[in-house]
Amino acid sequence: MKNRFISGMIAGSVIGATTGMYAYKRMNPRQRRMIMRRGRKIVKSAANMIDVIQSINMLR
Repeated sequence: MKNRFISGMIAGSVIGATTGMYAYKRMNPRQRRMIMRRGRKIVKSAANMIDVIQSINMLR
């Protein structure tokens, strides 16, 4: 069961990455900039959430 789950996750990741790259190539430059900005914003917020979680764990 665990093996099938892992292989499914890997296959899904590869398919998702391939589809994302194809979609990115077909975008115009303005759309690409918007996606990159949104991605940076998501990464920053995720990093902030991880910092908050780590600081909560430090207080225990």
